[in-house]
Amino acid sequence: MPFLPYYDHIDPGQGGSSMVIPEWPKPALDRPQVFACPLCHETFSSYEDRFQHRFEAHPYQRPLLVLGTHEVNTPRFVVTAALTPEQIRPVNAATCRLDGKLVSSMALARHIAEAQSGFFKVELTGAEGKIKVDYEISIEIASDAHALLVEQEFARLYSPGVISVANISAFIRATSVARTAHRYVEGLAAYLYGILAKDQRGETTLSQEQGRARLNEARQMLLEIDRPLAAVVAGIVSFQSNAFSRSERLTAVPRLWTAMRWFDSVRTSGLLVPVARLDSHAAPNSRVPLDSTTDEILTWMNLPPGGLSDHAKQIGKRSQQDDWLPEDRIKAKVLLAAIYESKGDSANAAQVARAFRHDPVFGQLAERLISAGKESSE
Repeated sequence: MPFLPYYDHIDPGQGGSSMVIPEWPKPALDRPQVFACPLCHETFSSYEDRFQHRFEAHPYQRPLLVLGTHEVNTPRFVVTAALTPEQIRPVNAATCRLDGKLVSSMALARHIAEAQSGFFKVELTGAEGKIKVDYEISIEIASDAHALLVEQEFARLYSPGVISVANISAFIRATSVARTAHRYVEGLAAYLYGILAKDQRGETTLSQEQGRARLNEARQMLLEIDRPLAAVVAGIVSFQSNAFSRSERLTAVPRLWTAMRWFDSVRTSGLLVPVARLDSHAAPNSRVPLDSTTDEILTWMNLPPGGLSDHAKQIGKRSQQDDWLPEDRIKAKVLLAAIYESKGDSANAAQVARAFRHDPVFGQLAERLISAGKESSE
């Protein structure tokens, strides 16, 4: 590493003598150095102590943009439902910029709320300019007319009762004029491609795993859209992936609502207890195509009390079936365990439970059944 040598004496060159540099005053080493916090003025004996205090007692708060009920935690966010200015809130932001222009938080909220479509770059800066967060906000609010057209074409697509790659393509073409609802179209199309791949039918070239990715993509897009059909389709995908907690918008489809509630009760309590069913006369939202696995599980769940036991052999077979995805096989195992426990057969219920003992959703149920099986054998 380069360095600069220091000499007490400097030879001036040809003068034949040297020049003495006076000694610098030595620092007073016996005086303790004090480090003060610039915010609360508390003093510390070392820089490290002050540094730790600064970020524990006075952390810099990260700016955050809240849009409706969403805390935006991704650089890119799509707004698909109209918001009021009161629903658009910069939090912990000392300054706001919209498309590079410095604006007040009220002006930022008003501009975004008034837009039906468009793209905005938002920059929030925290106190003292220490933390800056950038967002790209895309406004894609479907008009009622365009959303209704999409739903009509979706219903027409399923009227023959057969889904294929060809008629999904026809659905996309028929809805191309619904310019403000293209995200709605993309979500429904991703769902349809996903169920074809899950069943490996309809001339699809996608694998089951690729179909699973399409289904997850559909759920993410449709959860953002405030339409009953979007809520139902997103709910079906949640059920497929064993995410049962969001059932409040599914009352229009009683058998899906009942199944979601039952599995969620099992997940949270670890108990196999019945839950209330909706009245059968509740009007369904729309005919929504299902993959064959989900349809079969929902059919079992819709059986009258005691009727499930008659299907124990079939459910047991499905729980081991290779062409069923793991999430569906686990649902079948949970139902099989419920059948055994209802008959007082703790040993077989425990044996089935061992297969999903480490499942993050039903692990609590499995541990209880295994413990009950051990107690019954003693």
